[in-house]
Amino acid sequence: MSVTRTQAPEWTGRSDPEDGSDAIRLHRLVKPDARRAVIGFACDAGVKRNKGRVGAKDGPAALRQALANLAAPEKALSFADLGDVSVAGDALEAGQEALANTIADALARHERLVVLGGGHETAFASFRGLRKAHPDAQIGIINLDAHLDLRLPGEAGGSSGTPFAQIRDLDPAGFDYLCVGYAEEANTQALLKRARDWGVGLVRDHDLIADPLAAHDGVAALIARNDLIYLTIDIDVLSHFQAPGVSAPAARGVPLSTIEQIIALTLEKAGDRLALADLVELCPAHDQDGVTAKTAALLARRILMR
Repeated sequence: MSVTRTQAPEWTGRSDPEDGSDAIRLHRLVKPDARRAVIGFACDAGVKRNKGRVGAKDGPAALRQALANLAAPEKALSFADLGDVSVAGDALEAGQEALANTIADALARHERLVVLGGGHETAFASFRGLRKAHPDAQIGIINLDAHLDLRLPGEAGGSSGTPFAQIRDLDPAGFDYLCVGYAEEANTQALLKRARDWGVGLVRDHDLIADPLAAHDGVAALIARNDLIYLTIDIDVLSHFQAPGVSAPAARGVPLSTIEQIIALTLEKAGDRLALADLVELCPAHDQDGVTAKTAALLARRILMR
């Protein structure tokens, strides 16, 4: 089959019994009936269509492995693992449909879901799943990304570069999208003009380097005017030395500490209204020493545990 559902792997990792009952790592927090959950989208089709370097299909497995040994925080929350939606070959649309339906079903049982991509084509499925679960809600999108991903679908269909144009096409009047960390050199004037025409909120990487709080007003305002928040993180928003193992490494990028601050603000302001997040574009084949997976795992831990 072109699209398959696979069960969650067994989570294993380091144990430190000599340090007592508080020596807990995340692999011990995986529980099937937990309020939080993760699901993987193992897919290379979107990145391949977008002419990027493939390998994102292996991202979910690498992210799980990096998460497993992270120390649990005080008052840690358990989380479920719902397995993977796996896409073979070019069956992108079928994979996105399967992921959207799986997300919608999962949000009936879990208060927050974190999707482990996959390329940024994951976002179109993520948003559709959230919309299926909450058909009448006003949904705000916060995208931490070097790229606007507002390309129009071409002859081959959607790709990792088109998800937010596709989302807007679903409901132009309700489209509320903020892109934080975009690089001018990585986005054509056609994309920037489209963003302005569509009322997209924009915060440049340069602005965040000069002022780590540059996105805070925009993030807070978007959260205040929406019923639900969808947070999507393209790991290539970070500098190439922090995230070398991505589909399109950033020559400049935004500091990790700034991205962590933005996530913390989103969690603080949105609370339970942050129903869905995803982390995308991890490409383990190009990830020297696993540093990108480790970095992405830090961000995923924060979203799962807060």
